[in-house]
Amino acid sequence: MLGWGAVLILALLFLGPIGALFAQLDSAAFRETISSASLSKVLGTTLISGLGGAALSVGLGLFFARAFAGRNWRGRRPQRLLLLMPYLVPNFVLASAYVVAWNPTTGLLNSILRFPFGLYGLGGMTFLFAVSHVPVAFLLCENRLTRIDSSLREAARLSGASSAMIFRKIELPLLRPTLAAAIGLCFSLNISAFAIPAWIGAPARAYPLTYKIYQAIQVGGADGLPAAATYALMLLGFALPPLALAAWANRNERIYTVVTGKASKASTAKPSRRSFIVFQLVYWATQLTFFAAPLGALLVTTLVPPGCLQSQGSACFAQASFKTYRYVLFELAETRAGLHGSLVYGTISAALIMALVLLTLALLSRRRSQLRAAEWIFALPVATPGAIIALGLIVSYSGRFWVNLYNTAWIVVLAFVIKHLNLAFQPVRDGLNGLSGSLFEAARLSGARTAGVWRHIVLPLLAPEILGGAFLVLIPILGELTMSIFLTSPAFRSIGTVLFDLQDYADQSSAAALSILLVLLILIVNEAARLLSGRKLGY
Repeated sequence: MLGWGAVLILALLFLGPIGALFAQLDSAAFRETISSASLSKVLGTTLISGLGGAALSVGLGLFFARAFAGRNWRGRRPQRLLLLMPYLVPNFVLASAYVVAWNPTTGLLNSILRFPFGLYGLGGMTFLFAVSHVPVAFLLCENRLTRIDSSLREAARLSGASSAMIFRKIELPLLRPTLAAAIGLCFSLNISAFAIPAWIGAPARAYPLTYKIYQAIQVGGADGLPAAATYALMLLGFALPPLALAAWANRNERIYTVVTGKASKASTAKPSRRSFIVFQLVYWATQLTFFAAPLGALLVTTLVPPGCLQSQGSACFAQASFKTYRYVLFELAETRAGLHGSLVYGTISAALIMALVLLTLALLSRRRSQLRAAEWIFALPVATPGAIIALGLIVSYSGRFWVNLYNTAWIVVLAFVIKHLNLAFQPVRDGLNGLSGSLFEAARLSGARTAGVWRHIVLPLLAPEILGGAFLVLIPILGELTMSIFLTSPAFRSIGTVLFDLQDYADQSSAAALSILLVLLILIVNEAARLLSGRKLGY
């Protein structure tokens, strides 16, 4: 009874706000929204950018995963980290870098390489979605490829099969469930994003559903909630089916598992010289063009006076200085507010997440059905767009249900906990499952209570996962914008909302400097997660 009671409390906490939002649906507002002349364009923009970006992400991610899985070379780890950087760097930083690099009139890289179909609009938005989520597809495909028994590939090579045939006949059938999951996840991430549509789509009036939700609240305030709820319902209707389809495709994953007499291990065979050279050429061409060049352009704008490069060219480097960083760090009041909000309340959120994870596992680890229900409750907000969670919290905690957290920092903390708890839950649960059952049995035979077992055995052994998981959760919190933009208030501002405001104020130099500082901070947090977890977590 205690186990199901805990599950019910978790369901109310995590899923209640979503239900409360959809309770705001109004028939008149619903009819007005779906009869809008612009709705078909909004839905088309959402689907095309989401699907197009997902397809490109999975194609590139699979290509890189095949090269990295099971192969070792000098410099492999730095190359892998660079490949994952678009995932670590927040979307709004990457979008800002692309604007600096390829703005149609003032882009710093236009003279070297122009953006082929124009940065602003549906094409640029789709392309940036793809670049942002290549690492997601890469991680999923790499994980699956490393678990394929290397003896299958070796037997195929000895039989004279080419690399292309091995991929088509062996790897691809085993990868189908993973590819379905990767496409579904990338599509959901694409249509849930706010920063890329705001920076890249909005200037060309290419509005997806997330931006329409933002507009409904910005223009109508509380009166815009019914229209926002209607758009949110459509967005959820787009986000969940691909993930459900991916789950269905993975329902019989054991069918794709190879059972052998010996434990399979990743192949350590070196690639042919020719294929390795081709891979390196493609790798460096894509990484330098899609990521390093625009981020480098963003960095350059922080060192020279605004507009100097466009008027004087390379002569501006004689005036290079760190004045912008000094101004941002010590004179700009908004920076202090953003850093305080993201670091202080982000740390509080991470601590609450780890406490809730440990409490859930302590109560439900021996109750499998209840633990499985809790896992589903934690996983659903991951697939739910952040805009929906934020609006649901506004509805639920603005005094209608006796608790008023609106216009406080604590509603943002609650949003972070709901959205990102699953990221910490999985590694801690896996670490707990890896502990020998004999430890618990010996403790119980010695008369130890559950609390004593956790205090003296479980927590010390899981310390790397707990500490590393806390820092791992802090990475997406530091780069969060979608929920923060709806929940920002005089009591809370995040780094993301400060950057959004600086862009609106056309203070490009300060926004660029703060973006670079945020990237450095995220890299430090990522390295801390790796070190504290004994290199089990982090990237």
